[in-house]
Amino acid sequence: MEPDITENNLIEDADVFADIVNVNLFDGDNEITEKDIRSMPTVSSYKDLDGTLHKQIRDVFKLVYNLGGCIALIGCESQQDVNRIMPVRDMGYTYTAYMKQIQEKMAENRKNKNSAYAKVLHEDQKLMPVATFILYFGEVKWEKPLTLMDMLDIPEDKGDFWKRLINDYPIHVISVADQPETVRDKYKSDFRIIADYMAYRNDKDKVKEYFKNNDHELMHVEHVLDLLHALSGDSRFYTIRQKYEDMEESKKGESKKMCLLLDAIEEEGIEKGRTEEKEANIEKLAMYYMNNDSDLSKEQAFEMARAILG
Repeated sequence: MEPDITENNLIEDADVFADIVNVNLFDGDNEITEKDIRSMPTVSSYKDLDGTLHKQIRDVFKLVYNLGGCIALIGCESQQDVNRIMPVRDMGYTYTAYMKQIQEKMAENRKNKNSAYAKVLHEDQKLMPVATFILYFGEVKWEKPLTLMDMLDIPEDKGDFWKRLINDYPIHVISVADQPETVRDKYKSDFRIIADYMAYRNDKDKVKEYFKNNDHELMHVEHVLDLLHALSGDSRFYTIRQKYEDMEESKKGESKKMCLLLDAIEEEGIEKGRTEEKEANIEKLAMYYMNNDSDLSKEQAFEMARAILG
């Protein structure tokens, strides 16, 4: 599974999305809840005013109710590497979202035979606000670009001159690996596990100790393990995820905490090892019986061996 896909799976979860927005955009205040969020299509097509068809794909896109007194559209783009054109990409996402709203209102006007003609929209036809944040999982510090001006070939001493002519466009980059514990403490969802892992990822002993003692109750076990696997490249997270899928439902219910999940997987591995060792010993004893009694069938030899070794 590709890293960007696994990142999006966890962020798509409404409680996780709300948590990320609240912590990073509103200092941990519960500005929105998962009940305020509706998923929107991440692939959009629209025709501009000239009739040209455009298509765009986003990572995560949500309709959010009761945000600052409005209904708003909030997007999230996940990155593991610094993207040198992100301000322009962000502008494109924003333009697409606004243009789609305009097209929908124009279609509504035509249906109602109430065209605004050259004005395009009527004065009372307002658009929903659109915002995007970039969730950055890389280790290299994202210093630039943070604005459109960072991308432009402008002499340093002429920046103020061009700012009078160009509408600069800042972007919201959330660098997960750089978040201090005071910020990470504000996460209430499963994203806390990811944020802590990013903070400790270069210290293997600290990571091991963290997961061993972590008692956060996971709501999205598979999504968390998928993302940990994608970010770390550590196949053990993938193995744990596969074994979690194979667990009995009763055990899954008991293993929502990371520390208990790891314990259950470890115990399952020990039990599996015991079973495999037992089967190997039964096979050895059955072969011994067959080698010493040519009249014994294979089935009879194994039945005798199991009767002795249980």
